[in-house]
Amino acid sequence: MNMKLKVMLLGLSIMTALPVCAQKPVYLDTNKPIEERVKDALNRMTLEEKVKMIHAQSKFSSAGVPRLGIPEVWATDGPHGIRPEVLWDEWNQAGWTNDSCIAYPALTCLAATWNPEMSYLYGKSIGEEARYRKKDILLGPGVNIYRTPLNGRNFEYMGEDPYLTSRTAVGYINGLQANGVMAVIKHFTANFQEYDRNYISSDIDERTLNEIYFPAFKAAVQEAKVGSVMSSYNLLNGTWTTHHPWLLRTVLRDQWGFDGILMSDWGSTHYCLPAAQGGLDLEMAGGEKMNPDSLRYFINRGDLDMNVIDEKVQHILQTMIKFGFMDNEQLDSSIPEDNPASVKTALDVAREGMVLLKNEENLLPLKADKIKKVAVVGQNALRYLTGGGSGRVTPIHYVSFYEGIKAVGAQKGVEVKYIDEYDHLDDDVYVASGSDEHGFNGEYFNNTDLSGAPIATKVDANINFNFQNGTGVEGIGTSNYSVRWTAELRPMEDGEYVFHLGGDDGFRLYIDDKKVIDDWNPGQERYKTYEMRLSAGKTYAVKIEYYQGTGVAIIDFYWTKVGADDYFQASLN
Repeated sequence: MNMKLKVMLLGLSIMTALPVCAQKPVYLDTNKPIEERVKDALNRMTLEEKVKMIHAQSKFSSAGVPRLGIPEVWATDGPHGIRPEVLWDEWNQAGWTNDSCIAYPALTCLAATWNPEMSYLYGKSIGEEARYRKKDILLGPGVNIYRTPLNGRNFEYMGEDPYLTSRTAVGYINGLQANGVMAVIKHFTANFQEYDRNYISSDIDERTLNEIYFPAFKAAVQEAKVGSVMSSYNLLNGTWTTHHPWLLRTVLRDQWGFDGILMSDWGSTHYCLPAAQGGLDLEMAGGEKMNPDSLRYFINRGDLDMNVIDEKVQHILQTMIKFGFMDNEQLDSSIPEDNPASVKTALDVAREGMVLLKNEENLLPLKADKIKKVAVVGQNALRYLTGGGSGRVTPIHYVSFYEGIKAVGAQKGVEVKYIDEYDHLDDDVYVASGSDEHGFNGEYFNNTDLSGAPIATKVDANINFNFQNGTGVEGIGTSNYSVRWTAELRPMEDGEYVFHLGGDDGFRLYIDDKKVIDDWNPGQERYKTYEMRLSAGKTYAVKIEYYQGTGVAIIDFYWTKVGADDYFQASLN
């Protein structure tokens, strides 16, 4: 064979091979069916890569497979706003200027609009902000049915009517997922109280479940094609919902046809093997029970079949592909950080969801030509109102009730005055014995046990703090700190007084070195009281101690005089 022919044949072989070499892997080929892409990805993944994918890699993310170009997935707390976590490197790299977000009305208010179109707009708006924040998943909506007014998370849910809840949820999910942001409907199921929520069992017969507790979840799955379902903290008929094969496999998968991701609530997984066998796909951060080491242990022992692991990864991969996470950039920088359209949506929902229960003698609306003074009462009129836990958001801008009413009053020539039933008592407290300065002497520590020297001291006029973004004290971050406040109380009137102290994590109250309130424990916001008689002319040493672990940071202290109603009347004159 001559040299020219050899070169021609070599060139032909190279040209023939080029399309094969340049061909995309099946799992990355957007022209291939989802089933083929998932199967191809599973065949390429190692056991290590699979078990990592079904367990959270951080508080709000699950692992991808960098070797194969399968991205990690990021979630954000909802359902009332894109609640930023403290991820400052990500924040700065993205160029975000605000660690707050648009605060939407609670889902209770959304349901009170009785308007599925408004629900869609709510979901659409919050989904757009999620895209601006580069979030793949929103942890909402919440649809647990109200069964007691004492449930601490009622504000996150949509009332007590299964049909209304289902219509509201479907609209919300459709609007959100139209943006390519995955909704997570929660908490499946019968999670209708917060007290002892990790160990309480909701004992409910099957008919009641189907008539009251299931409809919103079923509609979300079958009508809205929700991407993910989150299990609840409680037990259902004696079995934790995260470990419940009848609930997760028989009902959710087999009867309703759900093919998305089934994730745990944060820390709701108690045991690895029951959760893995029961149908849980993804354990989110907290308990770390279904972790790679435990999964490998049960696989090696033969207790857990690899088909079960592959099924979980299949659910995750096929959902990622459906929502475009495998193929598209989630960040949409064209959406404004403070989107006027979204702000309008939040305002419209608030207006439409307001319900006037009683209007005796047609008092409302107030008539400016007949009213010269208006009193606005209570501290809630001064601060922005937001729920706790995953429903807590920090608004970009906010007009308090008092500011809004005062502005309208000024336009109408009506004097608007703020009064509080215990504001006048601030005149009784002084920073130290013998001092004429009102307030509390605050000592701030960068540890949780008030040890060592304080990193800073300052006078605080009162103790009513919601440290969403830290204390503002240099050297102290947003978590793991403590504060001690001291003051001298000099009551001007004899009488019975009630001391109110509350917050999240630990707090204590001492009066004259006697510990009268002691709740030095981690946890969500709660309040305690102590009553005692005070005498005018006497002095009382007051000390409040507080520590903040992680999460929300709230500390609130005030005192009221029993029978102080006369103060209101005097303030109005």
